[in-house]
Amino acid sequence: MVGVVVPYAQTTTQHPEITNMQVELSGPDDLGHWFLVDGDGNSFPLVERPEDHPAAAALFGWKPPKNVTDEEKIIDAAIDFLMEHIGDEIKAPKHVVAFFEKLKAEMDED
Repeated sequence: MVGVVVPYAQTTTQHPEITNMQVELSGPDDLGHWFLVDGDGNSFPLVERPEDHPAAAALFGWKPPKNVTDEEKIIDAAIDFLMEHIGDEIKAPKHVVAFFEKLKAEMDED
């Protein structure tokens, strides 16, 4: 018996426009927070603490500097990278899509 492999995107209940959602990098605000913004202007909190910067920058292709182990220098490098990419768009990661789906469902209930 031959099994059929069904791609993940076909097994979800997500709408195609949400699965392929593009989000834009926005920030920093007055508190240093960064966000991913969807096409409707809704925001996903991307950076809320200094140590969140490297993971956020990695979503946009950043790699930490080689042979640097000082956490502050790594964070500063990530912040510099993010500053250069304000307004850039990426395909939303799955957890971000889930956040916006939940937000949309809550708004539809109101």
